[in-house]
Amino acid sequence: MKRINRKNTVIILAFSLLIAINIPFKTALPYSDTEYYTFEEPYTDFNYYNYTVNESYIAEVPLDYIIMDAQYADSALSSPSYVWVIIKNNDTINGNFNVDFYITTKKGILIPSVTKLSSTGNYISSGETKTIKLSYNETITEFKYDIIPPTKEVTKYRNVTMKRTETKYRTIQKSRDVIKFKNESMSVLQRLFPYII
Repeated sequence: MKRINRKNTVIILAFSLLIAINIPFKTALPYSDTEYYTFEEPYTDFNYYNYTVNESYIAEVPLDYIIMDAQYADSALSSPSYVWVIIKNNDTINGNFNVDFYITTKKGILIPSVTKLSSTGNYISSGETKTIKLSYNETITEFKYDIIPPTKEVTKYRNVTMKRTETKYRTIQKSRDVIKFKNESMSVLQRLFPYII
């Protein structure tokens, strides 16, 4: 009787164990997956268009002046000779005028000679006239001159062509590899021998 009970007990236990290890229960299993997502990406639209802007700038310009007269005079009997210019400051600004004289003389019969004489810092008030006169110790045959007027700052305007671009947005789709989890029903036996069962 004791043997039968033991045998029955072993059979019941083995049967119960077999049932227990085959009872499925849920478990989270990891797996790799590709996930797709979108985002708004900024970009520069180069379909730009041109437009014109009236831009101001500061410029240095010479004062307005008038040459009233330019002469030379030789002394037939004795030195010196003279050259002069008469300048009228026709501007609203006072300033210092510089004058360069280029005097041609003859040394001997056929050899011309050019000499530069300068007169600097000749202050002329607005609207006034001044004679700038220099002497030279030789006979003058001809002369030329350059006037270097002072300058003033004025505001000027110029048309500038500008180019405008625009920032726009476009939808971009990208992917990334992610680890996900899924719930599966597995028994203990399937867990112990996943590739056999």
